[in-house]
Amino acid sequence: MNHSTRLLRWLSPSIRQERDEWMALRSESESSEVIDSDDVQFQELRSAYRELKQQNQELTISTPQRTLIQLQHRVQVILERCRLYLDSKPTHSLCSQQLPILKRILNSVREEQQYIRQQLLLSQTALHYVGQLMGATQEVWTKPFCSPNYLLNLLRKIKNDDVHLNSPGEFLFLSLEDFQAVAHQRSYDEDLPVYIRGLETARLIYFVSRQTETWQKNVDLLMLAGLLHDFGWLMLKNQNPDEVTDQSTILHDARGEHPVLGAALLGGLRGFPGDSSLSEIISQHHERLDGTGYPRRLHTYALDEHSRRMAVICRYLELKNNSRELTADGIRSYDTEEVAFAAALQLYREAKRGEWDQLAVDQTLSALDANLPEELRETNQKNDLFSLRRFQQYRRDTTHVQTMKPHIHLSSQPVSARQSTENQSES
Repeated sequence: MNHSTRLLRWLSPSIRQERDEWMALRSESESSEVIDSDDVQFQELRSAYRELKQQNQELTISTPQRTLIQLQHRVQVILERCRLYLDSKPTHSLCSQQLPILKRILNSVREEQQYIRQQLLLSQTALHYVGQLMGATQEVWTKPFCSPNYLLNLLRKIKNDDVHLNSPGEFLFLSLEDFQAVAHQRSYDEDLPVYIRGLETARLIYFVSRQTETWQKNVDLLMLAGLLHDFGWLMLKNQNPDEVTDQSTILHDARGEHPVLGAALLGGLRGFPGDSSLSEIISQHHERLDGTGYPRRLHTYALDEHSRRMAVICRYLELKNNSRELTADGIRSYDTEEVAFAAALQLYREAKRGEWDQLAVDQTLSALDANLPEELRETNQKNDLFSLRRFQQYRRDTTHVQTMKPHIHLSSQPVSARQSTENQSES
């Protein structure tokens, strides 16, 4: 993978590239004469090193952003390695062949820091959007028919802000769980994950529509459906307080009801183009063309183009934000940089099996990166034996599922076992 796209970290995992660069740097250590300390290129590299080191020390990341903290620590490790060559009193000398390699390493550090800053900015703007979305949807609960003006104004604000974004790393969360932890610190609300997933979905829809002409005609309808597509979860409150945790407080949708509940709840939104299709899109955002989706297991002929596009967007984000499903119970593991690419690869394979609209999948992946479809095709031809489990029944939305507690605890015996033990002791 030789692409330069790294802001979303999927086409070129930086860990592997940096390892190769360091191996090349060591292999060139004795290839030619040592350069003088007054060399112009060497002085430029030393100046860039000092600047990057200072910037990394000035980055302030809050504790819940664990993934970003790990990236910052990795940047620090790379800079410590560079210190051996670029410090004021270096312990290792350099030759002319090593200078370009060291320059590429510093450029990768610069991109890492840029990505961290973008994710920090994304957290700030997303908190603002989530607060406005929560306020704009209050009427949904209180009125049978409500005006969508507040929601449409929020869509316009998102579009005006996102029109300047050119990289998926600027609006897609590196770790959705980390951002949820940040949001809970500011204002704890058990419904926050629903609004956060809706915001990320709407922003991805707009990003794809900016690069796909056929999506632009009904982009407001799709974005509105993206913001509200998981509202059915708000009607599925956890009825067992003992199972509520800080990270996830939404009940597992065992029967796949949340799309239908959300469509019924949002049926009162009227007064915008395509309002009659909003409930249909929301009720079908987990349906698949081969009939393995839910809740109604609809087939190809029953799904229009808006529902197909919405389902593809939701599926990609579901895979990206749920590494547990990608790793298939430990069969395979992914580095953080590979998760987004692994999600795209799995979506590509599912589309080839006829589960998703192929055109919508190609348009989504091409919007994320123009070289991505070809990269996925080459990767798929390597006959990787890994694939996700095929569920016999409909596929549940595993992104929102709580981890089930074991029904047998080591600290206590089952009731039947205790009774039999007591009976034996009495006899």
